[in-house]
Amino acid sequence: MMSRVLKILVGATFFSQIAMAQTPAEPQGSAEGAPAVDVTVPQRADISPQEMLTQSQMYRTNMMQTSQRLNQMVDDARKQKDVIRLNCLTDKVVQSNANMNILEKALQNLQDAAARNDQGAATHEYTRITIVNQKVQILGAEAEGCVGEELQFVGATKVDVEVSPDVRKDDGTQPGTLDPVYERPPAASPFI
Repeated sequence: MMSRVLKILVGATFFSQIAMAQTPAEPQGSAEGAPAVDVTVPQRADISPQEMLTQSQMYRTNMMQTSQRLNQMVDDARKQKDVIRLNCLTDKVVQSNANMNILEKALQNLQDAAARNDQGAATHEYTRITIVNQKVQILGAEAEGCVGEELQFVGATKVDVEVSPDVRKDDGTQPGTLDPVYERPPAASPFI
């Protein structure tokens, strides 16, 4: 029995190797497709590492101003005891702080790459700084949209009630004010 299984395994292994070694069949007919398309990414304008540093410093200044504005908004919400707005703004501040940390590391790496005159590393770090700058600017815009309690409660509520003349005047919620209405229950069986 064991030799039979062994023979089957050896035979299957041998024939599978032959099947894998065969060349693929030639395609039938001619396939006419779309014309060739250029899928290369166009190159951006090159700027020097020093220009990257200058632009990154401007980004850093803008990001610091946005971060300070977010912190001011948090302080205002805290003073107004607006918990809903405070939660929204706190989330934006945490994300902004994380992006500021990324900025500081990328800026240091950019300075190192500029000192080594490494264009590839400088471009990479400059790209990181640009993306982080965009994220912080978006967070600043989102923070302006954080709504709190002041927009939910505009003023004192005034209720005008109009009662139809068809509605009864007596109070149905007080015992003894309504005349009892008796209805005979339906018959339990038609045979009784």
